[in-house]
Amino acid sequence: METELATKKQEQSLESSVELLDGSNDEVSSEPNILTEEQLREKTNIMMGGRASNDRKWRDIQSAFASILKACLFNTSCRQLLKHDQLLKLRLEYELWCPLCEAFAPSPWSSKGSNNNKNEDDNNVPKKLMEPIPFPDAIAADHFRMFAQSRAAMQMEILGFVPNVKPVSHLLHKGTMCAPIQSVSDAMNHLYDTKYRTTPEIHQRREHVRRETELIVSQCPAFPKETKVVVFGSSANGFGSPNSDVDMCLQLPAGFKLEDEEDKNGSVAMGKLVELFESRGVKNVDPSRLTARIPVVMFDYPMKVASSEEETEMLIDCDLSMQNPLACLNTSLILNYSHLDVRTRVLASIIKRWAKSREINNPAQHTLSSYGYILMLLHFLTYHRATNEGIVMPIDEPVDPRKRAAPTPLLPNLQWMDSTWANSKDGKNAGYQELKTKPKNLIPHPTEPDFMVNAYFYRLNSEETLQHLQRKFGSEYHQQKHPSVGTLLAAFFHYYAYEFDYKHHVVSLNATMAHGKVEREVKAEHDTWKVYGQGLSIEDPFETFYDVAHVVKASNFHRIRREFALAYTKMVDAATGNNHHWSHIPQKIGPTMSGSEILDWICEPLPKDTDDSHIS
Repeated sequence: METELATKKQEQSLESSVELLDGSNDEVSSEPNILTEEQLREKTNIMMGGRASNDRKWRDIQSAFASILKACLFNTSCRQLLKHDQLLKLRLEYELWCPLCEAFAPSPWSSKGSNNNKNEDDNNVPKKLMEPIPFPDAIAADHFRMFAQSRAAMQMEILGFVPNVKPVSHLLHKGTMCAPIQSVSDAMNHLYDTKYRTTPEIHQRREHVRRETELIVSQCPAFPKETKVVVFGSSANGFGSPNSDVDMCLQLPAGFKLEDEEDKNGSVAMGKLVELFESRGVKNVDPSRLTARIPVVMFDYPMKVASSEEETEMLIDCDLSMQNPLACLNTSLILNYSHLDVRTRVLASIIKRWAKSREINNPAQHTLSSYGYILMLLHFLTYHRATNEGIVMPIDEPVDPRKRAAPTPLLPNLQWMDSTWANSKDGKNAGYQELKTKPKNLIPHPTEPDFMVNAYFYRLNSEETLQHLQRKFGSEYHQQKHPSVGTLLAAFFHYYAYEFDYKHHVVSLNATMAHGKVEREVKAEHDTWKVYGQGLSIEDPFETFYDVAHVVKASNFHRIRREFALAYTKMVDAATGNNHHWSHIPQKIGPTMSGSEILDWICEPLPKDTDDSHIS
């Protein structure tokens, strides 16, 4: 009843807005039925803005009502205040809610009531405004099926698919997904080895480009000869592919200052490199980003590559930026994570392939960067642990009180892990330990004079240190207990589709067992982040005031979340043979699909003529 009345008020509010617009237009023009093109455009914009505002308010009302229902149903204290039959009715009402649609499905009883009590005026009355029939005194299982069908019909209409919300642990316990998920794991490992693994030859090629670029820079009078060129980003952090661009930056000698005091960010000095690059045979030199906060020169470096028949020329995409110590710091942190467990690199390669195929991996189009997805993956791995059954669960969930040792996450949090425990020989038996406060290694921010960056993290400075940590965390040392990459991929999709609370939390590597997830309200208070509404926010590991996902518009956030749900649903439905809602798909959905076929289905390109509201 509450949702029906709210809908009616929304429609009345919209009609009132239109009437006001019509009335205001009479004052502008002496002929109210004739509008100039500018007036018509202005009126249309106001109406569209008003409707968007009403739609947003309506979604907020439904989300608030869903939160109340959820609290009544799952909060122990609330449950004790309500009778059993009241809880059943609330549970039935909650059955209509879909967080991805941000809406309640129409009540089946409302529609049924409108059909049984039709009159001649009902043709002009929307079904959602008709009076609902009261709940029956006794709630039966058939009623839940009826409401679930209504929700599924709404999801098909809005999303284009029916989300599968059952967690991976529930399906693995039943044993229905074990073989198909293992097939997906094998396909992921094979794809990484054959397509995404960076070979020593590619590393040598990139090192050659770096050396040659450094040689050219040393010949530029704007920079001292001791200037170094450092590679950062995906081509150096362990999560790149053979086709990754080579991102480089200058590393100036300590204490050096540019001759031109007005050239604070180095754009003038970087501009002098443009002509020098062109004279040295570098191709497609592009200075268009010299005006950025950190100046960048883009170019293609030609390299001779010997093939079986003849020598060919390859152009390597390169970016050279002014001194960028934070980018190098981020690269070093992520590289350390990539060394710990090869599964991290396999997962990252598949997630990046999926995001690019589904067109949600382009900051220029207000979607998320590859760096953002890497941070989401690292947050997931450092905030989840494995059980002895190979199932993934958050580290903040209750553990067996008989076990004194703290749960060990899938990956250690290198910014919070206790180095004393990490270096101890009996660290595995003692259980994972984190620091109460993060140690400080403060460095000045390169562009924010009043901000100091805490550059601390536990560095894997030697092969011995790496192998020591791998014995505690790496899958090669715990094959019986660690989940497969297929299980981790499914759990990753499920976590960001259904479990992560975007309204109250932000994705962060500062989420720990002791402190929990980072609260959105805390970021709003400390760094003036937006606190109201749902949206994706990702805290940078070092520039903690910076939201890596700030470019993602609200509409694209909802689309990204739906893509997480769609990928999980495809993966689970293919593994369990649930093809009830995939009749419109030409291929046969079921456990007979190979692992590579399931991956191809998850990562299928987004059709060019597809409406964003139907993303399947």
